[in-house]
Amino acid sequence: MKTQRGYTLIETLVAMLILVMLSASGLYGWQYWQQSQRLWQTASQARDYLLYLREDANWHNRDHSISLIREGTLWCLVSSVAGSNTCHGSSPLVFVPRWPEVEMSDLTPSLAFFGLRNTAWAGHIRFKNSTGEWWLVVSPWGRLRLCQQGETEGCL
Repeated sequence: MKTQRGYTLIETLVAMLILVMLSASGLYGWQYWQQSQRLWQTASQARDYLLYLREDANWHNRDHSISLIREGTLWCLVSSVAGSNTCHGSSPLVFVPRWPEVEMSDLTPSLAFFGLRNTAWAGHIRFKNSTGEWWLVVSPWGRLRLCQQGETEGCL
């Protein structure tokens, strides 16, 4: 018959082991979720940037040709109207992603928005990181769509 109250050393160690295992799996899941959110937010911010360029091209009747600039691990999208060849600056015509772990893996070289008739040169931009990929698709009429990897019916 057990006359003492409390937990034994083995019971305490087993409880601590279970706690550590649950914490480690929760941390991994949280990091995965955070990475996927950063990827989605970068793609959404790039979509908003391209929407701004499309509306600016229509409003001012001028063309915005988008180019990619890489400076080491940093990359950015720059409009031809910005007249800038660097990723530094605070112009609304330059898009710099907030998180360096999100990569741009593909960009249509001649992606552009035209002020005349509010049209665009169709193309796509592909963003990726360790959790997956998002495509930003531009139609000839300037429609912008975000598509996740695997959504081939509505995106390609």
